[in-house]
Amino acid sequence: MNSISLLLIFTITFATSCGLPLSMRNDRVSKSVETRQFASTDPTFSTYISSFERIAIEKTGDTSFRIGDIPINFGDTENPHFQGVCFEYSDGSKEVIIKKEWWDSADENYRESLLFHELGHCRLNREHDNTLIPSNDGDKKLSMMSAVIVNSNEYSQNKEAYLTELFTKDIQLLLSAFSL
Repeated sequence: MNSISLLLIFTITFATSCGLPLSMRNDRVSKSVETRQFASTDPTFSTYISSFERIAIEKTGDTSFRIGDIPINFGDTENPHFQGVCFEYSDGSKEVIIKKEWWDSADENYRESLLFHELGHCRLNREHDNTLIPSNDGDKKLSMMSAVIVNSNEYSQNKEAYLTELFTKDIQLLLSAFSL
């Protein structure tokens, strides 16, 4: 493999990474300030929030499930490699920040994959799970919570299995989808 190919693989991998910043608490970026950047959510994310809540209710059976007071907005993720981030503030409040440039260039499946991943951190208190399963057509992620976001194609092909894993941590549908 030549150096251009390696650089391309590195760039693609980290271009859609949730990332591993220095100041972390359970894979959420800890902020020493007490005030969130935003008090409300950008309307762009309303349909994604509704979908996340509907799927959570379906998967968990918790009819009262809501994302709660976690604003989602476009802004500075504070790291050029992070396309999205879950910030947790010293007062315990949280918010999700998404890079607008990335969002504008991503398709719907990729957007949902990233946003659901970040809500996995902020609302579900999930940490990164980088478990990979070898496959004939490349390693497969066994979690929506992989530090490198599940790409659009993989997500759309295995959406039901990834969503089941996200909300229940049950990997059986993913194993079945990957013929394992």
